[in-house]
Amino acid sequence: MKRTLDIACVGRRRARGFTLLEVIVAVVIAALCIAALSQVFATGVRAATVASDYTHATTLAQSLLAGAGVDGALEDGTTSGNSRDGKLAWTLTVSAETSDDADSPIRPPYDLKRVVARVSTANAEGSGARPRVVELSTLVATPRPTP
Repeated sequence: MKRTLDIACVGRRRARGFTLLEVIVAVVIAALCIAALSQVFATGVRAATVASDYTHATTLAQSLLAGAGVDGALEDGTTSGNSRDGKLAWTLTVSAETSDDADSPIRPPYDLKRVVARVSTANAEGSGARPRVVELSTLVATPRPTP
């Protein structure tokens, strides 16, 4: 009878709370889980930033291509600049596209110009990050000069 009484007392004594060792182990496990989750969150934020940079660069390149030749005739050459916020650097290159109709007696009334918009992220000093580049290209038909 005494033996069953001792087991009941031990069970009641353990049911009162956690030991210090159990609390420390639980805190360590929780800290490891939080550290792993913060790494996942940081990676997601970096990926979202890169995607946002690419979206802004692509939008600027499309805008440059759409505006090429609108204000005046397309002249062969290169122009460059920076975005308003200074985060993106752009270069717009216009060159004549060669065609096989030089010997043909019938030539279309248009010449083709290749327009290339190259946009890169400005590299911050000491960041160590490599610049990311978006390059879009199109052909534009321009009226041929009359002889």
